[in-house]
Order: sequence, then C-alpha cells, then structure tokens
Amino acid sequence: MRRQMDKIVNKRRLSRLKKTLKRINAYQDTFRQASDETLKRQTQIFRERLADGETLTSLLPEAYAVLREASWRVLGMYPKDVQVLGAIVLHEGHIAEMQTGEGKTLTATMPLYLNGLTGQGAYLITTNDYLARRDCEEMTPLFEWLGLSISLGFVDEPDYEYAPGEKAAIYAHDIIYTTNGRLGFDYLIDNLADGLESKFLPSLYFGIIDEVDSIVLDSAQTPLVISGAPRLQSNLFGITKTFVETLEEDIHYEIKKDEQTVWLTPEGITEANHYFGVENIYEDGLFDLVRNINLALRGRHLFEENLDYFLFNGEVVLIDRITGRMLPGTKLQSGLHQAIEAKEGVDISVDMSAMATITFQNLFRQFEVFSGMSATSKLGEKDFFDLYHKIVVQIPTDKPIERIDMSDRVFKDNVSKNNAIVERVCALHQQQRPVLLITRTAETAEYFSMQFFERHIPNNLLIAQNVAKEAQMIAEAGQLGAVTVATSMAGRGTDIKLGEGVKALGGLAVIVSEHMENSRVDRQLRGRAGRQGDPGTSQFYISLEDYIVERWGKHKLLEDGQLDRVDNEMLRESRLFQQRVKQIVTRAQRVSEEQGEHIREMANEYEKSISAQREIVYAERNRVLKQSEWTKESLIALARDVFQEAYHRHQLHTHTALQTYIYQHISFQYDGDLNGMNLHNKQTVVDMLVALFEERLAEQERFIGNHYMYVRFMQKVILKAIDSHWIDQVDALQQLRNNINNRQNGQRNAIFEYHRVAMTTFEMMCGAVKAQIVNNLCQSVPTFDKKGKLFVHFPK
Repeated sequence: MRRQMDKIVNKRRLSRLKKTLKRINAYQDTFRQASDETLKRQTQIFRERLADGETLTSLLPEAYAVLREASWRVLGMYPKDVQVLGAIVLHEGHIAEMQTGEGKTLTATMPLYLNGLTGQGAYLITTNDYLARRDCEEMTPLFEWLGLSISLGFVDEPDYEYAPGEKAAIYAHDIIYTTNGRLGFDYLIDNLADGLESKFLPSLYFGIIDEVDSIVLDSAQTPLVISGAPRLQSNLFGITKTFVETLEEDIHYEIKKDEQTVWLTPEGITEANHYFGVENIYEDGLFDLVRNINLALRGRHLFEENLDYFLFNGEVVLIDRITGRMLPGTKLQSGLHQAIEAKEGVDISVDMSAMATITFQNLFRQFEVFSGMSATSKLGEKDFFDLYHKIVVQIPTDKPIERIDMSDRVFKDNVSKNNAIVERVCALHQQQRPVLLITRTAETAEYFSMQFFERHIPNNLLIAQNVAKEAQMIAEAGQLGAVTVATSMAGRGTDIKLGEGVKALGGLAVIVSEHMENSRVDRQLRGRAGRQGDPGTSQFYISLEDYIVERWGKHKLLEDGQLDRVDNEMLRESRLFQQRVKQIVTRAQRVSEEQGEHIREMANEYEKSISAQREIVYAERNRVLKQSEWTKESLIALARDVFQEAYHRHQLHTHTALQTYIYQHISFQYDGDLNGMNLHNKQTVVDMLVALFEERLAEQERFIGNHYMYVRFMQKVILKAIDSHWIDQVDALQQLRNNINNRQNGQRNAIFEYHRVAMTTFEMMCGAVKAQIVNNLCQSVPTFDKKGKLFVHFPK
C-alpha cells in the first residue's frame, strides 16, 4: 500500500516537472540554429536580466536549453529529458534519485550553470578527490565556453601548502568542484582566521551533493575535527589494554554492539580494583584510569581490523564502514585512536585536542540552497525530510532496466556459502561473463581473491589498501572474462561499461557475499550491473553466520546442533528452511537500519548544543573582524563587568589578593599604594581597577601610534581570547560526548545531561572570554618587524 502511494505521489511530482521540461524543449530549435557567438552571449544576457530583477527560476527554461545545446557542441553530449527532469529537481533544492549510468555528472551541469550566473559560487560536492578532479576536468571546457569560471576546490597534491591568497582565488570562481571533507575542513579553518585578509571562503550559496545519502546519512556519525595542541599524554594505554585482555564477556563486562557500548559489570569493577590495587576505581582522582579502561574496552570489542581500520606502515588507518574507503588523516578522538594503537601493538600517536568540529549534516545547513542526487536516496527520504524538509523525486531511467535481481541463495553456514560462491564464479568465468564479487570486509575479499588465483583465475582485488587503482579496475570490470573482487566501495561514482560480446552473455554478474547493514547499500551494489538498459544480474548469498545475523538477528536455528544433523542438500531443497533464513536476515537488516537511524538521531542531538554555540562564536568572530572602531565607553563597560565579577571570585578585599590580581591581569609594573583604600567597599576597588585599565589602554594606543594598527591589535587580542576558550570548549564537549555514559547517574538521560553540561560550560566560557579580553588588552605586548608588520605577544 505504502509503495503504491509513493508511486502516485512521485507521478504527480514528475507531472509538474514535465511542464517545465516542455518549456525548455520549446527553445531547442531556436538555440540549435544560433551561432556559437550568439549562444555564448546568452550568459551575459542572463546576468543582465538577473541584475534587472529577474529570478533564476524564471531564467531556468532558457538557461537549461542554452546549456544543453552548448554541451552538444563542446562535449558531444546532449542531456536527455530524464536528465533535465533531475536538473530541475536539483535547482529547486530537493533530492533527485537517478539510477547508476543515467548521467548524474551531466545532469548537474544545468543547475550549476544557472546558479553560477549569480557569481556567488555553485558547488558540486562529491565523496572523493578522484571523482571531483575527473568531473571538473571533463566539464571545464563546457563552462569556460559559456563564459563561466570553474575550479577544483583544492590542489590535488599530497601535503600541499597553499600560498597566501591562493585558496581565496580558488573559491572566487563561479563553479567549484570539491569533496565534502575538503569543504568541511576549509569551513572550519576559515573560521579560525585572525584577520579579514586570512579569510578565503565566501558565504556558501548553492551546492549539489553527489551520493547525498552516503555523505549526509552514512557519514553522520563521524564529525570533521581540526586538531590543535597535544593533550597531556596518558601512560595508561598499555596497562589498561593488558587488563581488559584478562576479562571475560558476560562475567566482567557486557556488550551491546547494536548500541556500540561496552561496560564493566560489578564483577569487572571488583576485578579492576584488585588489578590496579585500589579500593574503588570510581573514587575521586582515578577518572583517567576509568576513562582508559573504557577506551581499552571500546577499542578491543567495538572496532574490528579490516572493517573499521587496517594497519598500514605501522599505523592504524581508519576505514569508512559503508564505502570501504580509507580515511587518511582522520583519527578517532578523545584517546580512542590511541587505545586501538595499543591493542594492535603499534607506536602510540599523540592524542590531540579538538580545535573545531562540525558534522556534515550541519555543514550543508550553511548553504543558502543545497540539493542532492543518488541512486538510492528514496530509502532515506524520511531522514532528508526530517533533517532539511527535502523531498526525493525518483527520476525514470532513459531505457527500461534489464537487470535481473535474482532471489537470495541461502546456506546454513559461511563455509558452505563461500564454497558455493567460488563454484558460481568459476562457472561464470568459464562462460567468459564478467563477474563483480562484493564482500563486506577486506579480509573476505582477500580470501576469495586467493581462492580464484589458486584455480588459475586472474582477478582484480579492490579494497581500501589499493584504492589508487580503483578507476582502472572498475573500467576493466565489464570486459570478457573479468573477475573483480571488491568491498562495498566497488567504484561508486564510476560506471562499469560492458566490453564487446558481453551483452550476448547476459552482461555483468554482480554477486554479493552477504547483505549489508542497510538496504540502501544493497541497492547500490545491485546497481553496479544493468546501466543504461544493459543486461545483467545481481544475487546475494546469505547464511545464518552472516555478520548482520550474528549482530542483530535473534534466532535459535543453530542452537543444539539441530541443523548439523540435516544434510546440506536437504536444507537447499527445504522451502521452509530457505524462507526462515530469509526472514531472519531481513529482520536483522531492519534492526540494523533502525539502529543506524537511532545513531544518526543521537549524533544530531549531540550536535545541537555545539552547533548553536558555534553559530554564536563564529558570528562574534566575524563581527570583530569587520569592526573598525571600539569606543572607549564600551571597553570600560566590559572591564567594569569583569572586575565586579573578579572582586568576589578572587576575593579582592585583601591587599595581597588585589595586588596579585593587578600584576597578573592588568599591569605587572604596577607600583601604586593600596594603603588607605577601603578594600571592603566593592565599588571603590572596581573604580580603581577601571582607572588602571584606562591607563593601560591609553599606553597601548600611544605605543602603537597608528589607528589602523591599533584596530588590528584590538582584533587580535579579542580573537585570541575568543579562540583560546572556544577551543577548550570544543575539546571539552568532544570529550564529554565520548564519555557521557560514564556520567549517567541512575535513570538520568545522557542527552539531557550532555545539553545541561554544555550550556553551563558555555555560560562559564563567555565569562572567561570577557576576562581574557581585558587581560589581553592590558598585558599583551605589541611589536613590529622590520617591514612594519604587527606582532602581538600574549600573556600566558
């Protein structure tokens, strides 16, 4: 019933879009007959019409028609009607579901061109550097022919150091192709700038997210983090790792893998007390010990080698569970990465504090308008609507889908299942049909690859460790006799084109060794075959020992060895057994999806506090950067507030306390006489401190001797105060989020506790920032180099 309703709603949405398509097609003959110069001139005409008050939406029919004709003349590709339908959806700020091979790259050129006319920046955001560079290179001739500037949003060289102004020049183009990670880090870096000249990222106007479900939904659990100063390194990683290796599950600790949590039982706490020679590990002063025990437990039991990470040149390198891609330069926060390094016996890296952080979900909220496209976005429509109020429109394929999705093959255990997969691939290879075998882990992929080599079947192995050859392997995967073994990364964003003679054999055969953790990924994997009306097949092989069954599927079929007494051939013939296993797997996947949704909701909840705080802090930073004048009255009012708070906090009613405060916060050269002052009169003390503050401010201004430089001095000392405390706040919230379960008391809700602490600490931070501004204004030492450039030495 639900599926039928979805079809009716989608049909109505397409009907509306087709009216706009008809208007676009009406311009086809006009622009087909136009000269090159006339067609090129349309860009300037469109810009003039925008300046005169026309909207982008009113320009859309003509602009899309111009882009289609230009694409035909420059690239030899004319966007099809279905691509235009997708392009309309993208301009409207919604999600277009377009199947693999339907040409999403060309589809995106239409809304990019239209929105690029504004000069405010139109972004195509994809999942990896290779795809961004490839698409940018392919489309540069088209956009430049039409008079729009285009750039790759980064320099694609390892450890490249940007020259001053280079990034600003990159982002000044009309159209920018980049990745979600590159843009996210640039957003965070830009908001750490200490001067307007150091900022490079313009306001984010229009963006299209390729593989939007993968970026926005699947990557929601991993926030972008810019690391800062190293933390005081714990020396407990090794000893706590050794301790947790002695513990037994269900006796000393319990695990809820579906919630990604693990904790000590009362027996485990007793064991820890005995092991570390303390009365109670939870007593004051042992927080670091408890923290490291929990990190060791999580690192040992919740993170798997070759699934969550792999060892490369003696380092722990993270892997994206959904795509199977490496995450170079990314580390787990708050000591968890170091706990895994201890587990694997490699050198323990320095645990860095977090300076700035943002989730992808909140990064895209910075755009005035953004949209997305994917082959599997319909299954995530509820999430998209809840997060961004965006709908998903399913765009029909240009040609009917000829791929045959075969029913799952069912087995009792992994041994019999894997043997059947090897036999099937060998049989297909004998027919010369190309095969793409997809596994959940790199370890399983390597196993199958070795099995085929032992049977003298050449094959390509596509896992995170050899991602550099991904494009080449995928390009070859559709050739006669090709066998490609891959994790679920499997060349997403790259079409598998069939070699000569392959169609007659039935096309590409996709075999998947087990169902993945959500059905969207399953659909993506099926979609590797059957592009643009090509023939092909897809089939999943499942067993009761599959990962999702062991993790999320509750059943008793393997208990008591009942199935061991039944012949495998009988099981294969038993429709009841086959149906029962399929039900178990389906239910396990549904539980997995629900858990994934729950984790995304939790991540979004945790992000709310820091997101609200980040907006306040970044807005204040930008206000300071743009401010060209600070009135004496406003600074004195700020100082007075700080001193009134300090009177009680620092107990300034004694000569010693007041003198120490003046030395540490206002002037270390103070030699005034405090005798005779009524220090128990708060107003008298505050007035005296304000007068000292005014004197120091005047001295700083006289020394600098230049109004522009004095403004820069003010900006630097205020931003230093904001940044130092904001960095501490970000790092504290990051630590709190990773350890919140240890803070729960009774039935107290973890989210509520997190928001309560986050709000309290932010209020404290704001007070600390004000005090630090006064301290910096008084105690900082301005100097100038030989070129007259201002440097500020801040008090410690």
